[in-house]
Amino acid sequence: MKKIIVIVGLPGSGKTLAAEVIKKNFNAETFKSGDIIRDEVKRRGLKYTPENDSKIAHWFNVNGRERLLSKRLWKKIRKSKKGIIVIEGFRAPEHLKYLEEDSKQKPTVIFIKSTLEARARRGIKRKRFGKSESYTYYRQRDKLEKSHGIMDTIKHADYTIDNSNLTKKQLESRVVKLVKKITKA
Repeated sequence: MKKIIVIVGLPGSGKTLAAEVIKKNFNAETFKSGDIIRDEVKRRGLKYTPENDSKIAHWFNVNGRERLLSKRLWKKIRKSKKGIIVIEGFRAPEHLKYLEEDSKQKPTVIFIKSTLEARARRGIKRKRFGKSESYTYYRQRDKLEKSHGIMDTIKHADYTIDNSNLTKKQLESRVVKLVKKITKA
């Protein structure tokens, strides 16, 4: 049976880095809920912008479509041959519920915590959307994520890593130590 680890946190918290560290150090396969969102943006013929990303993310997180996002993600996950699966970016608690139903196991949830200031600073430096990202953008994204239930999803976390003041190397070290504990590697 595959070991499933779900990484949750607000935008810019360090979820992607944590997932990459697990992939690299534990021969895991990673899946991002954001990939499903980006696929839908592309499927609709929209330009990938912060506004369209937010719009489609919201679409997937209301009116029962949480199941649709989980279903599309599970379709990809079940094909994996890896023993450890990492899912990054679930927002709604329903995503965890549906994943548990589909996989027939309770995933381990890791919350990557970070302050708004640290997350905005990292995100602006990363420039995923170019000049469109700003402190205001992150505040708005937080509001949207919270409307989707991210705070309730975070409550399901089995472990928390506070990445507010960590360097990349420190976060990597903490993730490796935690995943060794989780997998007993």
